Amino acid sequence: MNISFKSFEKLPKEAKFIRTTVFVNEQGFVDEFDESDDKSIHILMYENSKAIGTCRILYSNEHNCYMIGRFAILKEYRGKNFGRKLMEFTEEEIVRRFGHIEIGVSSQERASEFYKKVGFACTNQRYLDQYCPHVFMVKRL
Repeated sequence: MNISFKSFEKLPKEAKFIRTTVFVNEQGFVDEFDESDDKSIHILMYENSKAIGTCRILYSNEHNCYMIGRFAILKEYRGKNFGRKLMEFTEEEIVRRFGHIEIGVSSQERASEFYKKVGFACTNQRYLDQYCPHVFMVKRL
């Protein structure tokens, strides 16, 4: 396993591919890309030079914190600890850029167990986003 990471100020084509594959093709979301992509730091995870995972870091005025969003790993790489490694790198990048702060994630309820395993706690903020139940979760770095 040869894992590497890169961060980008603009949304790279590999991240578009991963997000389209996961969120549009697999999960049926239609509004995957938005104006927040232009204001985000984008992270790509590579395994043997192939992009296999992505997420973005964005400041949320609504939640008054930096958020990790659009967290996606290609299906064939799930369940192999790649998600945890992507999260660890992303948190290190946040600390490097912004210091030790509280961060948030808008989690699909079905994904909340993953976020709990990597240290996030559920709040009582639950809502629908594109007809999918979500919960806002927080973590202190």
